[in-house]
Formats: sequence, structure tokens, C-alpha cells
Amino acid sequence: MYEFSQLLIRASQTVGTVLGVANLLEVDPRLVYRWIAGFERPEPACVELFVMRLRAVNEAPVRSTGHPQRRRFDVRLAA
Repeated sequence: MYEFSQLLIRASQTVGTVLGVANLLEVDPRLVYRWIAGFERPEPACVELFVMRLRAVNEAPVRSTGHPQRRRFDVRLAA
């Protein structure tokens, strides 16, 4: 269960918000907060699916985009 909490924390850092993680897992954001804090645990049948989704988010490469305030910024290059 400790690994699951760590995956939730890393995914929230990657996505940017706990709401993003909740949307990814298709659950209520309050549940994600309770899982991170250790107050509740998800159903054992759902844990494997959640772990697979969280690992996919954490392992996805992060693309860096160009700085939009620079003079030569081109949206086509950033995409």
C-alpha cells in the first residue's frame, strides 16, 4: 500500500494537481486525498488498474515547450 501512496504523490506532481489524478483514475478527488493520507484504501480489485494507470503517467516522457514570450517562438515547433 505504501507503493500506491507514493505513486499517487508522484502522479500528482507529474500531472500538477490531485484533481488531475482523480480524473485519470475516474474517482472523486476526496478519495485520492484520503488514499494519500492513508485514511482509506481502494478496493483490492481496483488497485491493479490504478497502479497501471499511475505508472503509465509517471513513465510518460515530458515534452518541454518553447518559451511563449520569446520573439522567435513558433507554435508549430512546440507541438
